[in-house]
Amino acid sequence: MKFASAKSSKTTKSEGRGLTRDRQRRDRATTPPLRVSFPKIATLKIEFSFSDLGPFTPAPQTTVLHPPAAAYFVYPCPYTDCDGEFNLGPAVSELAAADEQCCDGQMKCNGQRRVDKGTAPCGLTLEYSIEARRT
Repeated sequence: MKFASAKSSKTTKSEGRGLTRDRQRRDRATTPPLRVSFPKIATLKIEFSFSDLGPFTPAPQTTVLHPPAAAYFVYPCPYTDCDGEFNLGPAVSELAAADEQCCDGQMKCNGQRRVDKGTAPCGLTLEYSIEARRT
């Protein structure tokens, strides 16, 4: 016997963010380690800083990845009410292919945030710097 679900068929914003996080966890778990994806890179240091027009801008962050870490470079927007993410994978791949030591750039969050009666584009800007230490 099949039971009907009491949940609405519409996905709420928090469920959407939860689904995004679940997808990111699965993707990270299946991504090869840094030593396999980029064997010439000993460590990657990724620095994030954020800018936004709102009153509360997220704090800067630094992540250092070593060879056993998953070579997964998709980071969720730091705003808890946003379902967006920043994909630094292409930047890391370009850095590795170019045999450069560092690169930097900027990207806008692609997500939506809750507002009084609906959603609006997030608008958070990520400024990033990636430094590769070669083997």
